[in-house]
Amino acid sequence: MAVAGLGTLARHLAMQNQMTSVKSDFNRLGQELASGLKSDIGASVGGDFRALNDIERQLTVLDSYDQSTLDAKLFTGAMQANLDRLHSMSANLANSLITTVSSGTAGAATTASDMAMQDFESMVDTLNGRSADKSLFAGAATDGAATIPASEMMTHLSAAVAGSVTMTDVITAIDDWFMAPGGGFETVGYLGSANQISPFQLSETESTSVQIKADNKEIRQLLRDTAIAAIANDPGLALNSTDKLALLDTSGKAMLTNQDAIIQSRANLGYSEERIEIAATGNAASRASFSIARNDIATVDATEVAAEFQAVQLQLEMVYTITARLNSMSFMDYM
Repeated sequence: MAVAGLGTLARHLAMQNQMTSVKSDFNRLGQELASGLKSDIGASVGGDFRALNDIERQLTVLDSYDQSTLDAKLFTGAMQANLDRLHSMSANLANSLITTVSSGTAGAATTASDMAMQDFESMVDTLNGRSADKSLFAGAATDGAATIPASEMMTHLSAAVAGSVTMTDVITAIDDWFMAPGGGFETVGYLGSANQISPFQLSETESTSVQIKADNKEIRQLLRDTAIAAIANDPGLALNSTDKLALLDTSGKAMLTNQDAIIQSRANLGYSEERIEIAATGNAASRASFSIARNDIATVDATEVAAEFQAVQLQLEMVYTITARLNSMSFMDYM
């Protein structure tokens, strides 16, 4: 009897140990199947986490590049859209002014000058556009407006042309205000920074800078040419229809001549946009590569784990069955 009792007890203890081991495997495989991650990564890397840590660091760095690339894409996209608007407005206005001059009527001249004033206001508003929380054309001073409002600019221009005797005097005064070093635009019109906005860091080796500001020559020329037409209706000048048409003619021809400069600015910006897309593609490829490497280390083969889980489940059920029989109890009673 003593020998039989010891045998039974030994079998019972052996089954308990077996059950504990199988349940541990069952829980481990269930966790791995649910999370997709290895439960013991240390064993997977042989206790050396350097490779995994480096991969995680690279993925974190890529997160910052992705954000910078997204910011750059949004910023340059908004700037390109605004430049397109400036370009379209100036081209359409130039054609309208030249058509008006060919008509030679006083009413048409007044209407065209009013149109130029409206476009001038729209151009200034466009230059003061923003992307998210950044001013587009203010250079490094991204927290503020690029220029004073159009109404204030016209007030300064009206003062600048006051007392002008000839159309040449009017045109020279406006040209000096916009284009002369230390002129009105530089001292009171432009509110942005003399420095460019900081480059966008796109990757470890790639960055792009945007060098278009409201005080760039081509933009100042655009504002100048539009202002020449807009000033024609200035009550302080009291111009006759012939003088108004002369200003409109000068404005329209200058605007057409300077179209290429705006087109070139847009082309330069387009090159930056292309570099941003290339960098984004490269970052995505790097992320995919590092993610695969991390998965090789940290993730499980779902098919393999599922097969192991099923096998352990069957093994666990068998252990429960055998234990129940040894203890004269059912599986449900045991649970």
